[in-house]
Order: sequence, then C-alpha cells, then structure tokens
Amino acid sequence: MRSKSVLQLAMAFAMMGLCGCASYLPYSGPRTSSVVDAGENKALAGIQVVDVNYALARLIKDKLEKPAFSSLADLANANPNLYTVGPGDTLQVYIWEAPPAMLFTSVPSSMATPSGSMMTAIPEQIVSSDGDIAIPFAGEISCSGRTLTQIEAEIRQKLRGQANDPQVVVSLVNNYSRSVTVVGNVTRSTSVPLVPGGVNVLQALAAAGGVDKPVNKVTMQISRAGKVVDMPLESVIKNPQENISLHAGDILTALYEPLHVTILGATTQSRELDFEATGVSLSQALARAGGLNGHEADAKGVFVFRFEKPSLLPQWPHPVQVAQNGLVPVVFRFDLSNPATLFAAQTFPIQNHDLIYVGTAPITELQKFLGMVVQIVYPIQGLTNAGVLP
Repeated sequence: MRSKSVLQLAMAFAMMGLCGCASYLPYSGPRTSSVVDAGENKALAGIQVVDVNYALARLIKDKLEKPAFSSLADLANANPNLYTVGPGDTLQVYIWEAPPAMLFTSVPSSMATPSGSMMTAIPEQIVSSDGDIAIPFAGEISCSGRTLTQIEAEIRQKLRGQANDPQVVVSLVNNYSRSVTVVGNVTRSTSVPLVPGGVNVLQALAAAGGVDKPVNKVTMQISRAGKVVDMPLESVIKNPQENISLHAGDILTALYEPLHVTILGATTQSRELDFEATGVSLSQALARAGGLNGHEADAKGVFVFRFEKPSLLPQWPHPVQVAQNGLVPVVFRFDLSNPATLFAAQTFPIQNHDLIYVGTAPITELQKFLGMVVQIVYPIQGLTNAGVLP
C-alpha cells in the first residue's frame, strides 16, 4: 500500500511539471512559437516576421536578382569593329603612286610594283601624346579617336596634287592605348589589347590563362567609368548574350568568393554549406543538409534569418525599424506542411551568410517529457518489486 502511495506521489510531481518543466527540457534552438511571436515581443522589437508564399518568393527573387552584363546598354560595345587609334599606338603607312611616280622615288623604302606603280613604306609611326603622326609631304595627321580608314582618307587627301593618284593603306602594328586589364583569380594578370572586331569577356579571360578556381565558384566583375557590374562566370559561359565585347580601359576581375549558408535546428545535419556563385534556393539548401529530420522537425517552422534593405518589400508586417547597419532584421517563415509552399521554397533565393533554422515539433517536447516520467516511475516500480520499498 505504501509503495503505491510513493508511486502516486512520484506521478503527481511529474504531472505537476508537465506544463512548467518544458523550459528545462533540452532543445536545439528557439521554438517555432518563439520565432513566430518575435514581431509582437517587445524585447525583440524591430524584427519583421514575414510569411512567404510563392508570389512573395517570386517578388523577392526579382528584387534581389542582379543586372546581367547584357542588360546595361552602356556596358555593351555596340560596334566592336569600329576600332579607333589612340596615343601610344604604332602605325605602319604604305603609299602607292601611279606612273609616272615622282614624289616618293627618292625614299629608300620605295620600290616599283609589277604594275609599274611605286610603293613606299613609311617607317613605323608612334602616335604622339597629342594624337598625331607625321607623314612626308602630308604633314601632321590627326589620329586619336579616328579609325584606320579615316586616317587613310586624310593622308590621301593631303597627298593629292603632289603625288599621282595616291593610294594609302594604314595598318595597326602595336596597340598600347586601347586595352583591357584582367586581374583577380586568374592564372596570370595581364593587359589584353583590343583589336578590330573586339575582345569579349571570355576571350580576355582566356588571354589571362583562365581562372585558377572552380568555375562555379567564380564571379566576373567589370569596372568601367565608375560603374561595377558582376555576374557568375558560369552564367556568362552558358549565355552567349552575356559574353559582351569589352571597351578600352575596362577592368575585368575574376573573384573567388565562396558563399556560405548556416543551417541549424531539426535537420538531418546542422552545418555550414558552401554554394555556387549562381546561387541556390531554400529547397536546394535544405536538401544539401539532408532535409528535415522526420522525427523532430516542425514543417510549419522553417525560417530564414537575414538583414534586408527597407525597400525590399512594399509593405512590412510592422513599422520598419532599421538596425545600426541601416538594414531591417527579417525572419522569413515557410510552412512546408502546405504543399503550395514547396513552390515558394523552390523559388526563394538564399543569400550569402543567411541562417536557415528549422524548429522542433511540439510533439517532440511531449516525447522528451514522457521519457523523463518513465525514468522517474520505473526505477520506483523496480525497487518495490525488489522489496527495497514496502
């Protein structure tokens, strides 16, 4: 009879703690209810809790999507074949005179052609800092900012009346004024001269020996006239329209920047994941962590913690309060028990340094509590059966 009373007393103490001792049970992080109530908790004022559906995930994806190289009109070289000369370039000028050739016959480099005309090769000319070259009998020829065809036309025009039916050909020997600089995670940093026909992103990268890191982890960046635009190298390779022609003075940088996301809570694996420069969705990130833990996870409590710009959403759940970094602390909530939310998880873009947290299901807390009760009750029952307790 006494043993029964002891057992009942133990059960009574256990039941008294059913509601109050949950906070003393082990758990891996904030419970789903704590996160959901963050927006209403005065101690956590300023944190926005946003429920995500497919439409919102699509909106956020579009807002966070960076402009592609081809989307900026002033970044694409509209006419790469229109090569213009600049100071420092070296030009070679050839002049033909029809018989009877008289003007250049005394020049040592002159020679007769089978047709009877006289061809004269003017010594290589370096375009001066003023943008000019000097041609005998034609004087100073302005070259800077002009095409080879335009330079030929001016020389021919100035020789008319002095030479008999002059014909002129100007060729580019060395290009020092118009080049692209390639730096960063490449085999060798180099300066790539631009040529008539243009040099595109992948050609410039090939001239630098290619990247020295995995292609899917490299971002290409173009700097021009104070503007900076970057794209994953993998996207440039897959989309020919992004492989744009470069301009003189462009700086092409290959950046190896491993992107990270931290995954915690009721997943198969809590870990930090690297992902490729092209990005991953929430569903991809969870899959790489082994998915939700089927014994513990609360499918209604999948969260992404992130700081965002106040302009990300047209309307927030609560009045916006920015942190010291000028950004809004946001918790994006996904209810994966709703099949429609899976489309949102497939669309929602994960950003660098995001934290993904999966809450623990309420039944898990009950299971832990019942396990504690069993540990209390069964030892007492065992002692009674052994005769230790009457």
